[in-house]
Amino acid sequence: MPLNPVMFPRRHGESRPNSIRAKPPLGITTPLLATAAVVAAVATLQWPRRWLLSGCGVESLVLIYGSRNGTRILGNIPLWTILATLNVIYAVSSTSWLLYLGFTAFMVPCVGLTCLLQFTIVADFVRKNFRNLLKQLHFTRDKIALFNLPAMEIDTEVDGLMVIRGLTIQLSSLTAVAHGIELGIKLADDIELAAHCEEVTIRLFREIKVGDVLANIKGGSETTFAEIEEDTEDTNDDDGIFTNTALLRAATVGSEGFKDRPKLRESLTGAQSMTNISAGDGLDQITTLSPDDAAADQKYRELLNEIRRTSAIYQSRADLRQKAGVNGVEALSERQLLAAVCTGMHELPSVPHPPERSIKVTTLQNLSSPATRRFLHRLPFLLRLLLMVLSYFHTITFASISAAGSGKWFKAVLQQQIFRHYADHNAELRRLQRKISHWLNDANFCIQLIDVTGQTYVPLSTDYSSVAQLKLSEVVAYRTLPDSGSTAQVLRLGGADASFTIPSFLLPHHEHIIPPEPTKEDKAEFQVVINDTDDKIKSVRAESELKRVLKDETVVTMSVHGSLPAVLDQSLLNFVAAVVKATKVIEFEKDADQDVNTVEDDASRDPVPGLERVSTIAKSKFKAFSKRTFQSLADGTTKEDIRQFTRDLNQATKQGFKKVAVAGMVNDRWIAKMVGRVAAKLEQAQGEVGYTGDIPVALEPYRPKEPLAAKLLP
Repeated sequence: MPLNPVMFPRRHGESRPNSIRAKPPLGITTPLLATAAVVAAVATLQWPRRWLLSGCGVESLVLIYGSRNGTRILGNIPLWTILATLNVIYAVSSTSWLLYLGFTAFMVPCVGLTCLLQFTIVADFVRKNFRNLLKQLHFTRDKIALFNLPAMEIDTEVDGLMVIRGLTIQLSSLTAVAHGIELGIKLADDIELAAHCEEVTIRLFREIKVGDVLANIKGGSETTFAEIEEDTEDTNDDDGIFTNTALLRAATVGSEGFKDRPKLRESLTGAQSMTNISAGDGLDQITTLSPDDAAADQKYRELLNEIRRTSAIYQSRADLRQKAGVNGVEALSERQLLAAVCTGMHELPSVPHPPERSIKVTTLQNLSSPATRRFLHRLPFLLRLLLMVLSYFHTITFASISAAGSGKWFKAVLQQQIFRHYADHNAELRRLQRKISHWLNDANFCIQLIDVTGQTYVPLSTDYSSVAQLKLSEVVAYRTLPDSGSTAQVLRLGGADASFTIPSFLLPHHEHIIPPEPTKEDKAEFQVVINDTDDKIKSVRAESELKRVLKDETVVTMSVHGSLPAVLDQSLLNFVAAVVKATKVIEFEKDADQDVNTVEDDASRDPVPGLERVSTIAKSKFKAFSKRTFQSLADGTTKEDIRQFTRDLNQATKQGFKKVAVAGMVNDRWIAKMVGRVAAKLEQAQGEVGYTGDIPVALEPYRPKEPLAAKLLP
């Protein structure tokens, strides 16, 4: 990004084009006369000394000298406007000692920052001394760059590791840019989330802009943090930095396979392979930075380029292009390419570049002293005030979010949750299982959210709830074949939005407004409403509220809407039809087993009532059985005869359902017709379709374990 020639001085030996050369608005005598006037006033009068000590006088002189050199900050605003505004603010602040101290505390760093941005000598001096003092800090032009940062180790409710490979802070625009973000979170014992992003830009009090986020849901043996050992060998430095933690060890083991990938050659990536690159190598490069500005700037760009070329996203993209060239796959669009890259990263470790050190979230939470934490805990209003400002000025935008999953894992989930053991004794279910597995087995699936915008509103008053909103311009799902590199769109939705309403008492330090634990009187009150009211709506709501009170829960209201029309691929429709049919067949199988088991239990307890139950079921489901058969069976039969009869009835029930229910109500043609009809309606429909529901949240973890001091600002 080119620098503003008005805001940043020329370096020694650099020339500035005439088209952008700043013209000094003041003559050479103006700064000298201003300096002489200030010296004379300070020597003869009392009030100019206070004006000079506050920083206002020094800042005024610095701005005048910067305007003379043509390097003044805020060059679009006239000099005299800035000077007049600054001195008027000082005049108001000088009327109170508290305002004067606050003004002075603000002006002192402003004077240093102004000198840094306007004068070449000051800038060069600060850069060189920073490089000598802080070897991990890279100072070039108006940017401060940090590399080899310790990882953020999440050790709260879930286990995870977040790595930021580089951080750039630009002083002129108050902008921070994070490079090479890698995140791995263990959601469950066999489920893991891995997310990668090349760049995140934070513009202070303006916005947070996130690039393309590529995430993968992994299950089973695909996970990196599947089995985390106990932290028995952790070493802790004096500054709270940990080494050799369980998460770091697991990530390091997983990254070895990434470094040794044979498919990526130096000719493909344009850089050395990952085998020859490590965090230690990057650290050695950083510690030998040249104090020369040109060399430092060149080294800074080389480090950023190295982070980009060794990232998982870049190398997966190169791998995909190699496959496309070998297999002759047609050129993909930008979105298809992004989806293919996302699915291609599925087999990579969640954190490909783990550093040697990490800092835990709990360590950051305990950085302040206990007394400070107790004092801030009594000021929840300040937290709401801070969150309100940050959320209002920092709208979060994502270029896209792509989340992929393995078809093999989806197949395993379907087997565990739907098919279970039913397919072992049912030929129709085995056929459906093969059909579904064929579509899932050799493919990966990716859902892509385009142009995501997030905004959160945190009110100052606790009478209102916090609201988080998400808006998407488009939702697309892809099916990719990793071996061939082909990508096909299977679903497209014309946008979506979601909102979450969060009660204010779920915020930190707000346990004083959490609803009290339910008492017997509260439960009795809801029960009275349920029993005495004739209004159906009030009765249903009271029953729902009573269940919530009994469980001691609150709710986060969720509302999700999808914008129509929607386009579905025929292969997806066939897959949905097969799943629907399989679920209906399994449902009938469950009903048959449940009915026959009930009959057997009744017959075991009492033969006559059991036979009456058998007769009722037989008459409703098998009219071929006559009443005379059951009556003759009831005369003089033993319990063993009844059990044998129920076992025969069980087999007859299953066979009857296979022939009647499966062949009639859930045949392929009928389901395909219904699914196709719904898909055709969705392609022509306008408007929105959505869901609104409640997410239960237990209140017990939010209640304090011991009495706390009263709030100063509730």
